[in-house]
Amino acid sequence: MAYQFKFFAQPVISNIRTFCEAALVEFTIGLICAVFAYASYGIFIHLFVACVIISVACFCLSIYNLYSLLSHP
Repeated sequence: MAYQFKFFAQPVISNIRTFCEAALVEFTIGLICAVFAYASYGIFIHLFVACVIISVACFCLSIYNLYSLLSHP
């Protein structure tokens, strides 16, 4: 019985139910992209710009989710 490898991105099945979980996931993705941006600062400018844009978007979304969590009781 052989395992078949899929060489393309698979969709992520998520069942995130709360704002807190969504903020944690988005903050983690933003942190990973920020590290990639820091590592590629002087080497790959295209990767740096893309990672900065993604990390800023993720940080903004996590802040928005925390704001929504605190504003809606």
